[in-house]
Amino acid sequence: MSRLMMISTTLGLIGLIIAMVSALIGSAQTMVALGFVMLALGFFGAVIGAAAALGRVWDTPR
Repeated sequence: MSRLMMISTTLGLIGLIIAMVSALIGSAQTMVALGFVMLALGFFGAVIGAAAALGRVWDTPR
C-alpha cells in the first residue's frame, strides 16, 4: 500500500470516528462537519492513490 493511500485511509477512518462520536454525544455541529470533511478528504485521497497505483500496474505488462 502506498504512503498516500495509507495516510488518506487513516485520515478517512479518523474522520468517520470523529463524525460518529460527535453525532452520538450531541457535540457542536462544527465537530460533526470536521469529521465529514476529513472523511471526504480521506476517500478522495484513497481514490486518487488507487488510480495512481492502477496507472503503474497498467504500464507494467508493457
